[in-house]
Amino acid sequence: MATIRDLAKRAGVSPATVSRILNYDSTLSVSDETRKRVFQAAEDLNYTKHLSKKFQRYTGKTAAIVLWCDPEEEINDLYYYSIRLGITERLTELGLKHELLYAGASWEKLDKYAGVIVIGSDQYSADQLAFLRQLPEAVVFVDGNHLRDGFPSVYSDFRSAVEEIVDHFVKTGRTKIGMLAGDLSDQFDKENLTDFRFQDFKRYAQAKGLYQPDWIFVGAFTSETGYEAVKQAWPGLTEKPNSLLVANDAMAIGALKAFRELHVRVPEDLSMISFNDTTVAQFANPALSSVKVETNEMGKRAAEVLLNRLEQPDRLPYALQLLTKLILRQSSVN
Repeated sequence: MATIRDLAKRAGVSPATVSRILNYDSTLSVSDETRKRVFQAAEDLNYTKHLSKKFQRYTGKTAAIVLWCDPEEEINDLYYYSIRLGITERLTELGLKHELLYAGASWEKLDKYAGVIVIGSDQYSADQLAFLRQLPEAVVFVDGNHLRDGFPSVYSDFRSAVEEIVDHFVKTGRTKIGMLAGDLSDQFDKENLTDFRFQDFKRYAQAKGLYQPDWIFVGAFTSETGYEAVKQAWPGLTEKPNSLLVANDAMAIGALKAFRELHVRVPEDLSMISFNDTTVAQFANPALSSVKVETNEMGKRAAEVLLNRLEQPDRLPYALQLLTKLILRQSSVN
């Protein structure tokens, strides 16, 4: 039987560190990578001593994690990587193994897993949702609210965050508000994008009489497409916005580059706020004001909801909504 020392040797840390991590010591300052190595070592060596008897029954069982993107897209957008990392960490803590199913992977054997966690929201088709509904095991969505479709869901309060951004722009005198939204389709309808941040923005801006369709730019959630969307559309605008809400930090980085080349000063000429508050936000030039989304926590909560469904399969589905926080930095007038 594996011991704490065996885990420490495999993870490359001290036995004391292993013990504190396995006991969820909140005062311990270690990286997420270190925690991941320790829990991975516990899984590899079948170390279940740290699990309660309630969780030990799941040791050896496997949950599927379904992603809408491929591995490269996941790494390029740390938002989804952080959610997935939270899931895998918590599943390991709970004694479940996991397998990743990226875009293009077959769903044919999804009914063989103990449960399924689906990362994403509007990226899945009606046929895929119908397929998931007929699975016999528990299915949980994270980063999207699919409770209306019968799925337990864990997601963040983006609607309040969008409203807070718009209110901040107005309060600081920046009432010409545009948005750099995201859409993965090449055939998108600019007035009906799938990006739920756009939908919340359009609704709230229209209610305040601030919505201007010409100030909507669309990228595919990457820095390259953020750059291209701004660089192509901005010069042709007769009247230009003086504030911009951006769907994620990656596109905001691309937009900053485009604005530098277009000689648009941020925040003097254009106040900018993005979403996710990934690591790149604070190191951008200027540092990005951004909405902090608890992605890792969303992943952990999704794993816990899955376990709850395994424990109580007859319980009515429910949704968990996590708060967000607006972090103001140099890219916006504050």
